[in-house]
Amino acid sequence: MNQPNFITNQNSLFMKSVILSLLVLICFLNAFSQQDQYKATQAEIDRMHQELKADTMLAKFISWHGDAESMYHAYKKNLHLADSIWKADQASLSVMDIGETEKLEIIPLIDWFTASDSLQGENGLAYLIKTDDTTILFDLGLNPKTKHPSPLLHNMEKLGVSINEIDMMVISHNHPDHVGGPKWSMENTFSLSNYQMELQNMPVYVPKPMTYPGLHPQYIPKPTKIAKGVATIGIIHKPIFLNDIAEQALAVNVKGKGIVLISGCGHQSIEKIVQRTDLLFEEPLYGMLGGFHFPMEEKRNITWIYKYFVVDKMPWERLSDQDVQYNIELLKNKGVKCIGFSGHDSCDRSLKLFELAFGKGFRKMTVGQSIVLK
Repeated sequence: MNQPNFITNQNSLFMKSVILSLLVLICFLNAFSQQDQYKATQAEIDRMHQELKADTMLAKFISWHGDAESMYHAYKKNLHLADSIWKADQASLSVMDIGETEKLEIIPLIDWFTASDSLQGENGLAYLIKTDDTTILFDLGLNPKTKHPSPLLHNMEKLGVSINEIDMMVISHNHPDHVGGPKWSMENTFSLSNYQMELQNMPVYVPKPMTYPGLHPQYIPKPTKIAKGVATIGIIHKPIFLNDIAEQALAVNVKGKGIVLISGCGHQSIEKIVQRTDLLFEEPLYGMLGGFHFPMEEKRNITWIYKYFVVDKMPWERLSDQDVQYNIELLKNKGVKCIGFSGHDSCDRSLKLFELAFGKGFRKMTVGQSIVLK
């Protein structure tokens, strides 16, 4: 009597199993199809080989890091992933109220240009940021000769800056010229000199999970208020051909002026930094200071390797005057009044173009030369 029902139930289970299997197969095929979709095209691969054949130095440089075709496919996949993260983050974020500061002072402690011969310039960046209530050390330079005292500590002593007056530290991104040298970068840590001195429970905000003896650096990927009138704008990923760069910038709300952004290298691109700022703050964007990575020409400290790490460009493509002008117009249309550019990652020609565009509003970031906004 129960056999028909049993057969019906068995058929139902069989059909459910078939449907489930089909769904799994569809998901697999869809994922496989998407994987192919984000691979480099044959035309892109062909062009890459053509460019590498013409630039043997670039070809050798890439070969040190792996197989060029595999790297290109990984790069395209990382681009898609970074874009997905960017869209999801932008959709989930809302306006922040971080308060304001009456005064903002930025003292370059490490950069390429110096105000006097008694100060040491280098191919890195470190700024002291002072507000009404807080003193922040932003990045730690490069210390290329791994010496003690490092150029950072040397300049701090010359400028009368004590470690004891620093309330917190912020690392923009984990590149050697911002964390104190390649040794520390490879170990996902940072240092003010050629050894890691005791920092007495200092708060440190980092762009990726990092360590430091005796401290618990705080990895905060989303925009976060860290002091009155001061916030990080959150991690923004920027894949380049060789790897992915995760970078954060600081935003300071200066009373009566608006938001001043402080950047380490601007690998995120000025365009995305501005879009993120528009989303987070009701106050206008008043200024942008720091490194923004415009290495158009190989002069001064801008060596051949810089052209392979260009924002929004493939390693065999070059920045042009038009690229710089695009960013200038973007900032001018936003009504930005104050622009301060670092020479550690931008060439003299780029600096000159920004200076011509912004006139008295342009500042060349110079060690020992304080910038005060109030």
